[in-house]
Amino acid sequence: MKQLKNLLSVVIVLLFFAGSAYPQGTTITLIHVNDSHSHLDASAPRDKNLNGTIGEISRAASVIGYLKATEPNPLFFHTGDFSVGDFFFNSYFGVPELQILQSLGCDGMVVGNHEFDLGPSTLEGVYSAAFTNGSVPVVSANLDMSGYPSLSNFISPYTIKTVSGVKVGIFGLTIPDPLSNPSPVVINENIPEIAYATIAEMQSLGAEVVICLSHLGYALDSTLAANIPGINVIIGAHDHYAFAQPKQVMSPGGAVTYICQAGCNYEYVGELKFTYYNGNVTLNSGQLIPVTNQTPPVPEIEAILSQLKQGIVAQFGNVYNSKIGTAVKDIGKNTPENSSKKDSPIGNLVTDAYRYKTGTSIALTANGLMADIIHHGPVVGSDVFRTVCYGFDTVTGLGFNLVKFKMSGSELIKGLEIGLSMIGISDDFFPQVSGIKFKYNPENPPGERVIIASVKVDGERIQPNKKYSVTANNGLLGILISMGVMAENIQVTNKAEYTALKDFISHLKNVNYKSEGRIKNVSAKCSDINEEAEPVGEIKTFKLYNNYPNPFNPSTTIKFEIPYSETVTLKIYNSLGQEVAKLTDGRLTAGTYEFRWNASDFSSGVYFYQLQAGNFIETKKMILVK
Repeated sequence: MKQLKNLLSVVIVLLFFAGSAYPQGTTITLIHVNDSHSHLDASAPRDKNLNGTIGEISRAASVIGYLKATEPNPLFFHTGDFSVGDFFFNSYFGVPELQILQSLGCDGMVVGNHEFDLGPSTLEGVYSAAFTNGSVPVVSANLDMSGYPSLSNFISPYTIKTVSGVKVGIFGLTIPDPLSNPSPVVINENIPEIAYATIAEMQSLGAEVVICLSHLGYALDSTLAANIPGINVIIGAHDHYAFAQPKQVMSPGGAVTYICQAGCNYEYVGELKFTYYNGNVTLNSGQLIPVTNQTPPVPEIEAILSQLKQGIVAQFGNVYNSKIGTAVKDIGKNTPENSSKKDSPIGNLVTDAYRYKTGTSIALTANGLMADIIHHGPVVGSDVFRTVCYGFDTVTGLGFNLVKFKMSGSELIKGLEIGLSMIGISDDFFPQVSGIKFKYNPENPPGERVIIASVKVDGERIQPNKKYSVTANNGLLGILISMGVMAENIQVTNKAEYTALKDFISHLKNVNYKSEGRIKNVSAKCSDINEEAEPVGEIKTFKLYNNYPNPFNPSTTIKFEIPYSETVTLKIYNSLGQEVAKLTDGRLTAGTYEFRWNASDFSSGVYFYQLQAGNFIETKKMILVK
């Protein structure tokens, strides 16, 4: 038996060294997360007990701890945007997360654009509170902090670490985001020059390996790698991309720069392993490790989360264990590939919620003002807040509030043009709408992309001088005004967009949104270029659809199809059978039609809508709830 034990011991040692065999040189393991956005708790989809199944910092911590204990020469990084995105931030401003990252031995993090959302003074306060017992190296080389010098006590352009005798230079870069709020700090845009100079300075101090912690996005990362020599690895962020394997870009001089990114919200932990030898970096492996409810949590961190959640519930109510509705499917940001329809499911849901809350004719938001999607299955308050989490209201502790205002047709078009001007540069400004439809051509120059004749409000062509009632959040309205768009009769509703969306989902109960064609791209790359391009011949019969939404407040859309030209009437009746509205009465050509009924002046109750086209008559029921 003793000989057997000795033999097993020898085998185990041999297997260990065989499994640990790497190419000659020093092997270094990079462990990385990014864009956590204060999502310390698990995200949807939710199980039957309403527990999230994806992510959670206590589970990510167990993966990080395991890698640090088992892999050679580990370095652990967070590549920015710990701020904004969850009730954890609105209650604690990121302090607990930074303390947890510090306890996990984080070797460096870069400043994300959302770190400045509440201004540099708030960010300094967060760092001061979090780093009372030591600090995590925070880096960003393109921040000019001369206007706010005390922030430089926490942020440096770079840091250099010695790992098994190899000097590793680590520098950071932050994207200049027009939606950010860094002033008087300046986020410099001359990124290539700054990167080149920073690399040279680190190399002059002996750095043999250069790692860039980038919060620029993959497009800028790949451009940087292709044009600036000396970067061995870029650990990226900002896009929320999840690269299963590192991207490889040939840099000047023939070396390879490896670019990795690990999704967002602690849904993955990334690992990249390389060997440094004789001035060269060789990739050994790269992977993303999913973090799910099957990943064991770190008990100590799980206990901290439980305590933090109690504080959130005390402030915002039961946002974790009270179902407010069910999503029939994922209500996402993406639109069908190569389709002309560019209104996103989540954009349609959010803007419809605005109008449900305020009763205006039109509602507007932008892609960059919506964060998470609504995942399929049960929906709770924290899911809703993660969708519309931006801004901070000091009274409620929530995000942006809704504002109502009047805007002329010409100013509306100007606002849409601003949203479309950044196509190909940033998706954040792209508009999402309710109560208005339009087509655009991205191949036209900025300022000329909206197809004016296509813009319709409640089915009628927009009138340049007519004043329309509009709802947006106060963040978007502020941006539009700063860019020269005129708004009148501005009314702050004191209704948070979170509350509007939560109430709307509760009202709908079952949420099933899709891209409808509210916004259409008419460029040649899209397969269904025009509404008119949809083959009329496919409409074989008369058809009256269920109104949407139903129940509604105060307006709803009624859609029908007619297979050939016919005299058509669409009327609304109350529960006594009395006609209360006529939406159309005249001859229509074959096609699909939508009419919106605004019931602002009517009381709650059951109503009926009836379509008559020639000998075809059909009636359906709808419910107005105020």
